[in-house]
Amino acid sequence: MARKLIIAKKIINQGYKINLVLKSLSLHKTSWYRYIISKKSDKRGRPIPNFSYSKLGTKISDEIIVEKLKLLRNRKYLVISGGYKKLTSMLKRDFGFIVNHKKVYRLCKENKLLLSKRHLHKDKRKTYTNRVITKPHQTWEFDIKYGYIHGENRFFFILVYIDIFSRMIVNYHIGLHCKAKNLVGTFAAALRKAGLDLKSELIIRSDNGPQMTSRRFFCYLETLNKIEHEFIPYATPNKNAHVESFYSIVESEFIPLYYFKDIKDVYIKFSDFVSYYNNERLHGSLNNRTPQEILELYNNGEIIKGIKNLKI
Repeated sequence: MARKLIIAKKIINQGYKINLVLKSLSLHKTSWYRYIISKKSDKRGRPIPNFSYSKLGTKISDEIIVEKLKLLRNRKYLVISGGYKKLTSMLKRDFGFIVNHKKVYRLCKENKLLLSKRHLHKDKRKTYTNRVITKPHQTWEFDIKYGYIHGENRFFFILVYIDIFSRMIVNYHIGLHCKAKNLVGTFAAALRKAGLDLKSELIIRSDNGPQMTSRRFFCYLETLNKIEHEFIPYATPNKNAHVESFYSIVESEFIPLYYFKDIKDVYIKFSDFVSYYNNERLHGSLNNRTPQEILELYNNGEIIKGIKNLKI
């Protein structure tokens, strides 16, 4: 191959067409151009200038730029935050320096002004573990689903927290949006409804959606003493099977029944459905009992026949 490339170069330098030469020597264009590039001089463009310009067009040396960068980095709220792009904007705003962000990155790197990469809470997610469920409010699952409002030609969102042991919908949210603040508010209300305090050893389980992994929800859970949040692996909805089963019921028994006029109409009808689900609908997995009946039997200390300890 190398010998053919040398021969091809000599012939092409004599004025012959590249395509004809490569074809006659059975050489591919890719091999030829790689060979040509490798033989070029190692010139890497123009030398790096040691200055920049201000808004007034005056030259600013790199030494002065570094001094200003150090001043910025020593500011109270920039000691642990603020990347090189933000520093670039602040150089322009505070000192009138017009500096390319790539140059700011180089100067920060050379002078150790870059911040270490932060390890966000998303890197500390607790993966689910197999466990046996023996009582109510030991483990909850939660997830988000969307539906369609026919009268307004827009989507609505459902969020539910479901108790695995009893299949009870502890609390829910209906709205045109479902953000981290809705997870926090709905969960706090669910704790109150279930009569649980901050010292309760509750485990909540979800997928890896943006609301579930948000900093706001993470920081809220940090204020709760013993409540743990665990995540299922990606693409394994069966690990969140109970809430997925509930949404399957919603798809087959609730949504097809109605034409929704607006979000208020959705809320009223879904509230009625949740009441039916918790108090009237028989569940085969509960030996044809309702979630409310299971809770009452457990609270009364009665043996719940036909219900085995759940392994999840």
